Amino acid sequence: MINLEEKWQYRIEEPILQIEIGDVNNNGQNEIIAALKSGRLLILSLTGKVLADKKITKKSSIWKMEVRDIDDDNKNEVILAGLDGLLRTFKCNSSYELETFWNHQFGASISGFLVSDINNDNLKEIIAYSIDKSLRVLNPLDGSLIWGQLFEDGIGNAIVWQDPSEPALKEVIAAGNDGTVRIFKGMNGELSWFKRYNDKIRCVSFFKSNREEFIVCGGDDKMLHFIDKKSHNEKKTIQCQEYVWKCSQFKSMRNYNLLVSTYSFDFFDSSIDIDNLEFNSKMMCFNQDFDIIWDINNINVEVVSRVMLEGTSFFIIGSTRGKTLLIEDNTGKILIEIKKKSCVNDAKIDLDIKTLITCHDDGSLFAYFLGEI
Repeated sequence: MINLEEKWQYRIEEPILQIEIGDVNNNGQNEIIAALKSGRLLILSLTGKVLADKKITKKSSIWKMEVRDIDDDNKNEVILAGLDGLLRTFKCNSSYELETFWNHQFGASISGFLVSDINNDNLKEIIAYSIDKSLRVLNPLDGSLIWGQLFEDGIGNAIVWQDPSEPALKEVIAAGNDGTVRIFKGMNGELSWFKRYNDKIRCVSFFKSNREEFIVCGGDDKMLHFIDKKSHNEKKTIQCQEYVWKCSQFKSMRNYNLLVSTYSFDFFDSSIDIDNLEFNSKMMCFNQDFDIIWDINNINVEVVSRVMLEGTSFFIIGSTRGKTLLIEDNTGKILIEIKKKSCVNDAKIDLDIKTLITCHDDGSLFAYFLGEI
């Protein structure tokens, strides 16, 4: 078990969609950035004090944020992407004033972005993908387009693959609402392979299983698809009861396991209180032989991340019902369960001070100290 103590809470009268923890103004101390549904951005100290309140968009939500150095000047920038399709980057001064670094406009909502040196130029490009059907690789110094590709519909997820035997060979693998999984060469964006399914693909990942490497994807057909990375043949499918929402591999001892979560939309139209609604969605952990080694039933996962703290590896899970779970990664044992009234939209941890921050749909922020493990 992990000892946990709630340290503080903060509340604002609108949903907080995402949080990030990082040294925003490069003063040597981490801050919390909170994205509000209206397009405002709050910067708070790790003790819960509001340091800045910024209006970023005109009532347009921000979906994705990162605090990191993108121009190799040893100072962090703030990257924001959301509903209005404008990818924004800022520098932040000591007074928490945000100064525009560069912007790049998409034609519709930005689903997400990655940061990776995809073309071996010693710069970490921004790989962004959008509902406007485009995948774009952008120069991190000025936001200019390096290469781009179009799908037939919006793009919901993407990952970067690096050849273990030839590290300079990198690819972008993206999943589309048009039911396709596509592989693009990192150097120039050339399409090298694609496969089409009948329904929207929501997630894509890798899985190293018994010395074979697979592309794993899933979505609205409620199936997990395992595609051999070399031959591109589909080796296995696994039927799920609900939409396949998230999938990612993680290393466990000497081997890799695969974490998968499915999602139910039943609560959207249900007259039943969400606490009394029985979800068919679940979280599953697969081993090298594609067997489920642990699962958690009746849970809608909104956010998941893996953390190593004092030699213990665990997942932080945030659910639609307002539960935050800390789960031992190898066994699925629940180490901590926190129940709040509102959906958990995001959860992040500052490992240096062992503090967990969660944000919720009712505008709440909670901070917890993780004690002795």
